[in-house]
Amino acid sequence: MQSAFLALGLSASTALAQAPVSSITQATLDQYREHYGKSPVCAKDEITLWSCTTKRREFALCSSPTVTRTTGYLQYRVVDAGKLSFAYPEKTVPPLGKFTYNSYPNGDASLEFTNKGYRYSLVDPLRDQSSIIVAAPGPSGKETEISCGLNQTLQVNYIMRLMHDAGVWSGN
Repeated sequence: MQSAFLALGLSASTALAQAPVSSITQATLDQYREHYGKSPVCAKDEITLWSCTTKRREFALCSSPTVTRTTGYLQYRVVDAGKLSFAYPEKTVPPLGKFTYNSYPNGDASLEFTNKGYRYSLVDPLRDQSSIIVAAPGPSGKETEISCGLNQTLQVNYIMRLMHDAGVWSGN
């Protein structure tokens, strides 16, 4: 994940390890609903927490409306030519142990996970273009970066609350 941190201009040690402030822990979906666009990748009863559209693919982080360490879910999905081509995790299960969320002092954020040796980072800089970075397994760790344009939804207080409540906030 080192390059995801470099893309944010930070080292891994600069992620906020402390618990979030009360404006985050008390945030509600109703307060922040207008910040979430709707992606066709997510079902009508889900929240689209983060999305990215390229010429050929749609990427989205879909969520149940509430998430805790034992209930609800986050699921990263990729749709290629209108067909689901990848979902992580495969089943909608609580995200504890599946994802790591990082929030940085400068307002940047990232969500990371590993699947079959590949490392995925949804990188959401506050003042720059969002992207998806995929690093191949093995010593080469060759990376592919997919540009996503402006996004900045990983910094919204309700998403931060979900990440904290789910136990995936770095330092939780």
